[in-house]
Amino acid sequence: MLTATWHILVASFLDTLPVIPILVPVYVALEYFSHHGGKDLVARLHINRRNGPLAGTLLGIIPQCGMSVLVTSFYLLRRVTTGTLLATYVATSDEAIPVLLASRSRLWLVGGLVLIKAVAGVGWGYAVDALMPSAIDVPAGDAGALAPERAIHMATVPWKEIIVHSLRRSLHIFWIVFAATVIIAAALEASSAERSLRLWAMHPFLQVVPVAMFGLIPNCAVSVAIVEAFLKAGLSPGAAVAGLCAGAGFGPILLLKDGDRGTALRMLVLTLGAAIATGLLINWAWPGLGSVISTR
Repeated sequence: MLTATWHILVASFLDTLPVIPILVPVYVALEYFSHHGGKDLVARLHINRRNGPLAGTLLGIIPQCGMSVLVTSFYLLRRVTTGTLLATYVATSDEAIPVLLASRSRLWLVGGLVLIKAVAGVGWGYAVDALMPSAIDVPAGDAGALAPERAIHMATVPWKEIIVHSLRRSLHIFWIVFAATVIIAAALEASSAERSLRLWAMHPFLQVVPVAMFGLIPNCAVSVAIVEAFLKAGLSPGAAVAGLCAGAGFGPILLLKDGDRGTALRMLVLTLGAAIATGLLINWAWPGLGSVISTR
């Protein structure tokens, strides 16, 4: 028993170790953009009613959960529409893209995930704005200039702080990926768990709702766990997409903390509904995609 446990720990550590040299430069680039180019991007987007969902999607697909906080703060000040906020939440990927980049054998999945989440964000955002029009208080072009002070993650910082923060973030994600790998490896060692996983993999549509609900938890470990389950434990593409579309970074925390509870609940329901529908559509449109991915 002890030998088997030690073997799992060592194998999982060696399997996870190569992600470090990939994650560090990715996070350095993201931190630099967030602190030096983020404000310029927000200003150039000129977020308004017409281009709001598209602008929200472009901000959301940036692998930086702070973008959902920024757009949420705009929403609380009534600078953007409900569809814009929904588009941002659906497009937000948190740590999924860096972890997929670190999985070198499946780099092609990154482009597919970004495309799917971008299309879903734009589509659901404009659909909600058409069905549930919401008032905003400023004319076109003013929202970028009225970013609230709470978006301090956009402030310019020195290189040393960027590198240190990137190293800490990389190590944090490394240990999460390592823990997820150990759990999955241990589960696969147990015969009963292996049978359960095979049964789980045989019913991809049943995976979508629970994984989407799991994805609502505002923690980067959740998106990492979803990606690892997708890569190693037979999670269907639709369920993975549903879980990642439901994960909106720390934006919902700000919405619950500073906004009206009814409005926050409505946004969570809209986000969960959009995530589930997107996941079901993916599994229906490409039923054999999971087997293709597992053999690549």
